[in-house]
Amino acid sequence: DEAEKNHKNINSAIDGFLKAGYRLIKTPLAEFEDSFTPESDNYFQAVDVISGKNLVFRNDITPQISRLLSSRLQEEKLPLKICYSGDVLCAKSDELYKDRQQTQVGLEIIGCNAEESNFEIIENLLTTLKKLLDKNQKKDLVIEFSLPNFLEIFFSELKIQNREELRAAIIQKNISQVRELSGKNSDIINKIMLSNNDLKGLVKEISTKIKSQKIIDEMKKAQKISDFLTKDFPEVRVCFDLFGDRNSTYHNEIAFDVFCGDFSYPVARGGRYKTSNIDAIGATIYINRLRKIA
Repeated sequence: DEAEKNHKNINSAIDGFLKAGYRLIKTPLAEFEDSFTPESDNYFQAVDVISGKNLVFRNDITPQISRLLSSRLQEEKLPLKICYSGDVLCAKSDELYKDRQQTQVGLEIIGCNAEESNFEIIENLLTTLKKLLDKNQKKDLVIEFSLPNFLEIFFSELKIQNREELRAAIIQKNISQVRELSGKNSDIINKIMLSNNDLKGLVKEISTKIKSQKIIDEMKKAQKISDFLTKDFPEVRVCFDLFGDRNSTYHNEIAFDVFCGDFSYPVARGGRYKTSNIDAIGATIYINRLRKIA
């Protein structure tokens, strides 16, 4: 039953991406260590019996696309729209289900920094998830956005000291420690940390208390995403964790997680990033997690 459910979900997602104009790509499961740039140390290694070199098994597909773009795909015309499916291997898992072999299905737009590409990826992702979920689960979709650059911009514009300690406290949502470390800025920082459902109210309050064009620009970016979702996906609940939680080391500008109901882990994740100094945005669906609920 699980194998058939996975097969159905993967094929349905990929068929939808192909119809939307994305090209399918397959990346290798194993690579030589000298060409591998890990985002974390959570990967398996082996030794190639022919060359004697170390091999690394992928634990994420998106970084592989970045490496391909600087080699075999460098002659491709941009923007490049691609989709993929494949398994990744994680050396350890802190999740309840402990799946170390996981299946990812995703899509990317590479070489386009226009706002429209953000909306296109999100639209295709949510449309696909709605196809894979049943009638009741569709109503339980929640998308949470963060602005990965916002915290550093906030620190710089307000000239905040003891940044490392405060950054850790904010990411851990430690309200008492934030209050202790941030002094006069504690109220607005805690407000940003906790007010993740009322974006308009939060934008208004920040604009009143902080006179910074860079921060206002970040707020406008968040507001545009919220307006787009409210108009095109009114049934999906939108919330914001503007400071983010640093789950991804390579996203910038915007990042997002999609949850379904009471399930603890995101069923999809995405955001903007740079690959070979080229702007890109993508999203990944976690098929193993989706199987638990769909």
